[in-house]
Amino acid sequence: MINLHHGKYLKYQQRNRKLVEVVIDLINCNDHDSLASLARSVGIPPQLRHVVWPILLKYHPMCISPNIISNVYTWDSVENAYCLLENGSSGNSQEDLERLIVNDLKKYFHLRHNNNSFKNNNATKTASSSEISTVCSMDLLSLNLEDELDILESLKLALLKFLKKWSKVFRYESGLSWIATGLAEWVPVNGTDSTHEEKSDIDGEDEGPVILNGKKHTHSPCHSPPYSYSNLGSGYNNTCLSYLYKEYPLPACLRSKLPKSSPFTFDEIYERLVLVIMHCPDTVLAQTQLRKESLTKSENGLAQDKKPSSVMNYFPVLSGGDLSFQTQVFFRVFSTILPELYQPFTEESVLQPSSKRTSWLYWWIKCSGARALQRQDRGRLWDILLGWRPEPNMEAIDFFLDYNTKKFDHFYNKVPKMHEEFITSLVKNDPFWFPDLDTIPMGSDKFKFDYNIFKEILRRNQYDQSAGEKTESYESNENELTFSLIDPHMQLVFIYIAILQYNEFKLLEFEETETSEFLNHVPMLSKADDVCYRKLYELTVCTDSSVTNSQEDLHKRPNSSSMRIEVGNDAKASHSFNDLLDMAGDIWRKWLWNELQDSSISV
Repeated sequence: MINLHHGKYLKYQQRNRKLVEVVIDLINCNDHDSLASLARSVGIPPQLRHVVWPILLKYHPMCISPNIISNVYTWDSVENAYCLLENGSSGNSQEDLERLIVNDLKKYFHLRHNNNSFKNNNATKTASSSEISTVCSMDLLSLNLEDELDILESLKLALLKFLKKWSKVFRYESGLSWIATGLAEWVPVNGTDSTHEEKSDIDGEDEGPVILNGKKHTHSPCHSPPYSYSNLGSGYNNTCLSYLYKEYPLPACLRSKLPKSSPFTFDEIYERLVLVIMHCPDTVLAQTQLRKESLTKSENGLAQDKKPSSVMNYFPVLSGGDLSFQTQVFFRVFSTILPELYQPFTEESVLQPSSKRTSWLYWWIKCSGARALQRQDRGRLWDILLGWRPEPNMEAIDFFLDYNTKKFDHFYNKVPKMHEEFITSLVKNDPFWFPDLDTIPMGSDKFKFDYNIFKEILRRNQYDQSAGEKTESYESNENELTFSLIDPHMQLVFIYIAILQYNEFKLLEFEETETSEFLNHVPMLSKADDVCYRKLYELTVCTDSSVTNSQEDLHKRPNSSSMRIEVGNDAKASHSFNDLLDMAGDIWRKWLWNELQDSSISV
């Protein structure tokens, strides 16, 4: 049994080494389509996120044509107009705003004893010589508190730059700071500084960019000192900082192939990340369009439903909805899939960090896992968000971005530029596939709304119909990339349900305070993945031909999406995020099929 597990681990390690090599090749040929496909299915290796994420954001549909949640205005259906929210227009001065931002950032860095302004603080700017000398021996060049404070200042400036541009629709809230620190855990805030370059020259070894290591993001007692040295033995120095390749090694032969510069500064990467995390379709426009179609059908005598479609049929679980809708679906799925665990929860929680008991919803749903999830798991969640790509045609893109007026489908390709066999061996289907969904031309005249698609899916998958029927325009190419079939924020909803299902028995035994602590500080879910990437090149010598092509996918998905749905209830036990993602896909298919069968859709 031990040999079996060891053999499986070695194959998994071999596959991940090959994945690193392939991703580097895709970076150098700017194959952002294949990078996005790998990101949303198997994840980007931690060693390479700082290079891949800017590329994914450069071509992300929600960055090219953005539309974000507003915490300044809301739609008034009575007045039929947008109105200013209470306290929507922040009256904070620039000084007050900076103080709010710094206070939130310090919660990550645990700088809690500074009562002076951040900019003029010299007391904690340097550490004593004894503290500096206590740094772990693995870092030949110390990263000290001064470096940490420089990064904190840069994070503050990135936030201020974002708010200056977007403040008319989005005022500051604490989630913005935690998204910034979450990004800085994988992408260097200040790029490659002169100190880092000097170390590379002296030692002949590039330790990689300086990132936040997440080690200080722990719930320590309030009386603990702002900096502790208890973690030195695990390979970290006395700050929140570390060199990326010290945590996740990358051999010199591969490092030399990476581009020397990024297409964006950290400020620009942060802005684009927030545009994706805070993205929201134009739900008012969507309901207006659905209402118009309903009236047109009624006038032409085509409507079979007596109730207005805008009331009964607006359920954008494919195209995505606003925060309220995402929360509604979360609790709806929660109550269906995990009824026993659902009992202690209520739907009265507001998506604001108002109390520790309810704030987890804010961090999970609105902030896409910022603060509440472990750094490694949040990295995979953000891989999924940044790798999201609909079918590369404007009809499909506009199905998800209903407000869009730009044409940019020419940016995308369906076929990988290289490594086709390896990529297609890893990515059989979108994790959130559904029988026949990938054969329906979303956004076309016949399938403009979710309701139209649900109606067609139900017709095809009824037991007296042909489940394998294709649309006239559907063409299949086995070498083509698979594309996203549902909104990325809706995908996260089902991943969150999978997290709860994975921990169901533990949560059922918890007291209320323990449950709250768990939800606000979710334990690491992908331990096996993290260990594998940290030890990826142990006891091996890297050459250009050291890694052979491995076509065995350890986490294979079904070869076809045209099949009957097995409505099972078995949870998988794993420490791999890929298995958690598969579990989320199973939950999605089970829940949606039950919803369709119970619905009043007439076929």
